[in-house]
Amino acid sequence: MGGTKINVSKKFFNKLYFRYNQFSNLTQRKYPTKRTTAYPVSQLSVKNVDNFKDLGIREVLCKALRQNFNITKPTPCQQKLIPSILSGNDVLIRDLTGSGKTFGIVLALLSKTRIVPKSLSQNTRSSIPITTNLLVVPSRELAFQIESWIHSLFRDTNLPMKSIIQVAVKTAKEIEEEQLVNFRKTPPLLLVGTAKRLLELVENHGLKFHGLNTLALDEVDHLIKLPGKHANLKKIINREIHPKPTELLARHILSGLNNDNNESSRNEKIYYRYKPQVIISSATLNRALRYYFKDNQLAPNPIFVDMSQGNYSPPTITHHCLTITSNNIRNLTTSNSTSEEERIQDFEEDDDRMVDSVVGTIELEKQMIQTGIIFVNHKINVPELVKKFREYGIPAKELSSSYIPTISEQGYSYNSLSTIETDLNDIVTQSTFSPKTTIYVAQEFTSRGIDIPNISHVFILGVPSSAAEYLHMSGRTGRMGGDGKVISFIKDGQKRVMMNYITFLDLKLDNYEHVD
Repeated sequence: MGGTKINVSKKFFNKLYFRYNQFSNLTQRKYPTKRTTAYPVSQLSVKNVDNFKDLGIREVLCKALRQNFNITKPTPCQQKLIPSILSGNDVLIRDLTGSGKTFGIVLALLSKTRIVPKSLSQNTRSSIPITTNLLVVPSRELAFQIESWIHSLFRDTNLPMKSIIQVAVKTAKEIEEEQLVNFRKTPPLLLVGTAKRLLELVENHGLKFHGLNTLALDEVDHLIKLPGKHANLKKIINREIHPKPTELLARHILSGLNNDNNESSRNEKIYYRYKPQVIISSATLNRALRYYFKDNQLAPNPIFVDMSQGNYSPPTITHHCLTITSNNIRNLTTSNSTSEEERIQDFEEDDDRMVDSVVGTIELEKQMIQTGIIFVNHKINVPELVKKFREYGIPAKELSSSYIPTISEQGYSYNSLSTIETDLNDIVTQSTFSPKTTIYVAQEFTSRGIDIPNISHVFILGVPSSAAEYLHMSGRTGRMGGDGKVISFIKDGQKRVMMNYITFLDLKLDNYEHVD
């Protein structure tokens, strides 16, 4: 009888795992594609060029890059990914943090020709506007940063910005309502949004993506979050029952393919004829994710732009880790992470002992800090922690996840990288830092894709939730080949987990010179 239970369990597991690797019933067939040339999963052979125009970027964007960003040459990653995207093939992109992946994707999408699908009837082609490119990102911060980039690119033109870029994220109610009105009235060339908000618009407000040319998923490992290779049956079952918003959104987009017998399609005389081009990007794009998109026919034969060369972190970043106990601070090393017995500490990451350690380290580094950022886990109350740091004289600010909106006759806008200082004006700080120095405080998930100028130091308070999250947090510094320093603060009982991350990422952990 016991053997029977084992056999049933195995059958159930195999069936469930098979279902998990299928993208609902949508991937039981292959979709027609606009592209007739088959490319292997490899780098596209592209000559090295040192200007954006020869890569296919529009002249107006090349001029704006020079005048508004002082950028004249593409990064090595952009040299590969831009022509790959403009070729029309599905593209997978992997490179180190800070290599210009997201910016390159945005430039390529803005340079694509806006095509009205042939599947639209002749009577409706000119009267039905469509969203051409959809870029799904993991956070509001990244969505608004991309919007800010594009506004800066086109600030010297008279082009209507709503027809070029719009953002779909959770924010103030009146702004969400205005977003919906804008989408329906003027579908943009590029719509940037979080999967949760986009799915809400699809399910509750009837937003459609008929005729979509390109679906781009940035920081895809965070958007999809596949179970780990050692995940137990319970996690796999839970993942099957609760698909991520990005998956549901993709199902909606793919559900209209060749579905010309569908009643709504006949009524609107509009449907998908081809699968949209799919662009996948992340610094931590692993093998499981690559096969997930291939097996589920989302990107069955993509170009793989892999610039990482087997590395995870830029070599210009130095990594340090300090272990905190009730009575001392020590460097984490390979020897003391395994040979000494770990002592479970009964205090939290925002305890005064942890905060004191971060404050002391920032004081030691203050002459070298240009801009810094402190990352904490999602359980930490960020405004309260900011208040603590300011009481110590640290010029701390919360990196807001809800950008402050400004509403005018022209509509709404957001201040780039705005911060919120809640009830802090009454706190007297005796700061000895330069007036130009700012230390941002943010939760771990905010690290994905955000590019804050001049980040010289990253401080991580507590052990990260995963090795990938450590990589993305540390990647806010050392961008575009610059130097950077990452200092982590963990409790004594977290040494083994942290060392596993360091080993997995193949990072060199340096001793912090001011600590034994």
